[in-house]
Amino acid sequence: MTADAGRHGAGCMHCGAALVYLDEDADAECVFCGEPGRANARCEEGHWVCDRCHARDAVAFLTHACLTTDETDMVALFERLRRHPSLPVHGPEHHGLVPGVILATYRNLGGAVTDEQIRTAIERGMKVPGGFCGFVGGCGAALGAGAAFGILLGSTPVTPRRRRAVLGLTRRFLQALEAYDAARCCQRESWTVLQEAVKVSAELLPITLRADAPFTCTQMKHNRECYGSRCPVHPKHVEQDR
Repeated sequence: MTADAGRHGAGCMHCGAALVYLDEDADAECVFCGEPGRANARCEEGHWVCDRCHARDAVAFLTHACLTTDETDMVALFERLRRHPSLPVHGPEHHGLVPGVILATYRNLGGAVTDEQIRTAIERGMKVPGGFCGFVGGCGAALGAGAAFGILLGSTPVTPRRRRAVLGLTRRFLQALEAYDAARCCQRESWTVLQEAVKVSAELLPITLRADAPFTCTQMKHNRECYGSRCPVHPKHVEQDR
């Protein structure tokens, strides 16, 4: 599985080796662009890829796809976008993917969403660095969904009630993820957040979002920390629910 020629879709984007997360951030040089930065992880071969290079192709693709799609189901759009070679198994690309999917499908259901709002949501989600879930306690999928609902509700730092609402629903997204005693899986986390987004939209928005499309994980062999049959999208679990 590769993101494009010379870029791996799992593990180290440069060589495919397993990632090793650091107890403390360390000075590093991006193996792709050569720019210095602070790394919270390196691969077993010592390579580090900065977030900008990690997502360099994905942002343009996500923006174009979310602006032009006619899909109304969040899970269906999420699965379609993740098939693109610029989307790796794990990475900060998902932090922009989730809010883009939410706003794009909400607009296609009849919601009042502009092109600029979709661009803004993706940009805000992409500001959440990789590894935030384990190092800071704020999964980018949950924060990305918060960014989407912040736009839909018109929340700003100086709109008390709407700000409070966005803080509360972002907490709900994080609580949904807290249910898993598992290592990170950007696919599982994003899918879970989209399920919770349906409930939130039914309570707060004039149109209820949809996440009804069937979804079964096919990436187990690419995820070294797979949660196995305990995961809600594992094939065994999905079959039992049918």
